[in-house]
Amino acid sequence: MHGLGIPTTRALCLFDSDEEVYRERIERGALLVRLAPSHVRFGSFEFFYHRQQFARVKQLADYVIAHDYPALQEQAAPYLSLLQEVVKRTARLMAQWQLVGFAHGVMNTDNMSILGLTLDYGPFGFMDAYEPEFICNHSDYHGRYAFDQQPSIGLWNLTCLAQAMLPLFDAENGEAAAEQARKTGRGGT
Repeated sequence: MHGLGIPTTRALCLFDSDEEVYRERIERGALLVRLAPSHVRFGSFEFFYHRQQFARVKQLADYVIAHDYPALQEQAAPYLSLLQEVVKRTARLMAQWQLVGFAHGVMNTDNMSILGLTLDYGPFGFMDAYEPEFICNHSDYHGRYAFDQQPSIGLWNLTCLAQAMLPLFDAENGEAAAEQARKTGRGGT
């Protein structure tokens, strides 16, 4: 992905283990250590939101803005600006994936980076020939994460992030964020 110019985490090293891992069959365990400027994910916000720990949602948003988006501190609505920036980066990432035929096998909110990076490479795949319904995860029986579903799953995940950030918005900003997400879902940037 890095060689293709697509934002991604980077591999640092691989450890093997004598521990057995149970997948479809018993395999040796391994751990791939990855590097990124941040490992904050959409699911990090959801974790606190669903526990009704709204002060933690704010604390996490403040941390992300301070460390990863410092220019947003000057905005009149920094949390809305953060969401808008994440929407743009995620839309750009989905488009880049589509351009190279990349399919991410498990696009849940814990595998979506607040920085718009490709996270969690297991399972994933590249199409050899165009096949819109391409599924790279053999356990994805219904095609939720099929190649042609990725943009809509990205939008769904952004909606989950926006919901988790609701305690940070006033009513007007929340409506503006929802409108931005809808525009992005129709192919905007």
